[in-house]
This record gives sequence, C-alpha cells and structure tokens, in this order.
Amino acid sequence: MHGLLSDKKGAKSEYIGNYCKKRNYSFLCFDFRGHGMSSGNFTEYGVGDWYDDLCNIIKLLKINQCILIGSSMGGWIAMLYALRFPKKVKKLIGIAPAPDFTTDLIMKELTNAEIKKIKMNNIVEKKVNKDFTYKYSPKLFLNSKKHLIKNINKVYKGEVILFHGSEDFTIPYNYNDKFFKNKNFPILINLTIRNADHSMSDNFSLKTICNFI
Repeated sequence: MHGLLSDKKGAKSEYIGNYCKKRNYSFLCFDFRGHGMSSGNFTEYGVGDWYDDLCNIIKLLKINQCILIGSSMGGWIAMLYALRFPKKVKKLIGIAPAPDFTTDLIMKELTNAEIKKIKMNNIVEKKVNKDFTYKYSPKLFLNSKKHLIKNINKVYKGEVILFHGSEDFTIPYNYNDKFFKNKNFPILINLTIRNADHSMSDNFSLKTICNFI
C-alpha cells in the first residue's frame, strides 16, 4: 500500500511485485481513492476512507490471509487492519510507516494561521520541494480521528517488521519506537537502514525489505 499522494506505480511496488512474481507469490497492489488511477479528488478523503478501500478489496477478493506491506501512510492503514482483523494478517511489514501522522506530525508542523485555515474548511498547501506539494484538507484530519493507533486498545500477535531510513526527514527513524513501550505489537522488529531516505527505494533497502517477506 502506497503513501500519501503516491500510487501503485512506485519503485517499491514494482520491485516487490517482481520479487513475488519470480517466487510465484500472489501480489496485489492498488491505488487508494484520490490517488493514481483511482477516482476521486485527494482532498475529499482521509485515512478512514483509505482503510475502507483495503477492507473492501480484501472482502471482494475473499482473501483469507495475507502479508500486508504498507509505505508511510499505507503503513498506518496496514497497522489498522492488522489490529482489527489479526487472523487475516500473516505478517505486517511497514516501510517508513506513519501511524497517526495527522496529529503527531502534521498538526505540530503547521502554523496557527494554517490550523485556523483548515478549521475554516480551507486547504493548506505545503511545498516539499520544487516538484512536489502536499495538500492538507479538513477531510484528511476529520476522517482520521477515529483511526488513531494510539487510541486502539487491541493487539496483533503476528510478526511485525518496521523499516526506517536514517536520512528520512519526513518520518523520523525513531518515530515508531513508541511501539516498544505499548502492547499493540508484541512481536516487533524495528530496523533502521543507514543512508536511506523516506522513499526507501534504493536497491539495498528494497533487497533488505524483501528478505523479510
């Protein structure tokens, strides 16, 4: 599962898809609503909608058990599903996963003027670099409130592997250390790969991730 404003055609999806194909593993990748080839405007959706997308696809295809792999925002979605439907998830792999990023990261980075703008039902645009701009809509925050991992008192007892890059300036490499202290994921491996950035699309990172599938 891809991240915020990304899509299924990213380098990670292609690499992991090829890895699975060579080993005759079933592989499924899709675009969340408002992303890629899926319908809808990104600013009209939030984490709750994208979580529903995953639930509906698994139900439609009658998938009994799977390995969930989620990148950034997709990692949050994967965590939600594993906690709510633990018997359906054989293993959980997070690639720079960003659970609760709406409250624990974005809101803390916004100025008071930007927060006021969102509360007045307007969209805030944040330029990350010359080629990319995030659009933060009121829907993103409102639709995510009921899906914060920190408010879910459930346990996923399967194996959880979380990967981070030491040069990730979007999701700090120690962001998910909190799961060492709470009870959500008792079987947890939290790995940091040196020199990897948030995309974790370099060859070494991708080879390492696939070793855990």
